[in-house]
Amino acid sequence: MIAVRSAVCVAATLSMIAACASAPDDEGRRQAIEANVQEILSLSTGKDGRPLRCLSDTQYTGFRALDEKHILFTGMGGKRWVNALRTRCYDLRHGSVLRVRSFSYSRICDTDRFAVDDWFVWPWYSRWPWHWGAWSTGMTCTLGQFYPVTEGQVAEIEAVLRGR
Repeated sequence: MIAVRSAVCVAATLSMIAACASAPDDEGRRQAIEANVQEILSLSTGKDGRPLRCLSDTQYTGFRALDEKHILFTGMGGKRWVNALRTRCYDLRHGSVLRVRSFSYSRICDTDRFAVDDWFVWPWYSRWPWHWGAWSTGMTCTLGQFYPVTEGQVAEIEAVLRGR
């Protein structure tokens, strides 16, 4: 019995060491992917040669997560913008509604905070008395700048992200 316990402890220790050894490789790969995506986005700028700081509520009609750091916003007439979040947002793929705490009533901007919720959680179940004033059930994340992109650039970004 003692031999079995010792073997289990040794196996658990070795798996933890292996996981720690692969973590720097994973982080390096993640940084390389982020650099490739940023290179694609650097070709996308607004009218003044820089990424957009804000999008009007009337400009975009939907969104979808590309990964935990990038959101694709779609608009009328085939317009698209990729938002490069300030930090990773691990809840992005687990919801269908962005609940934004914006400083403006008619647009979303760089540094606005948001949470991702499921449609069935919002808006009905987040009202009193269920959440007692809580504005979200998910992780709070922060928007970054909006990069106008073409359909081709979106395809390139998705190919880079798939190549993980």
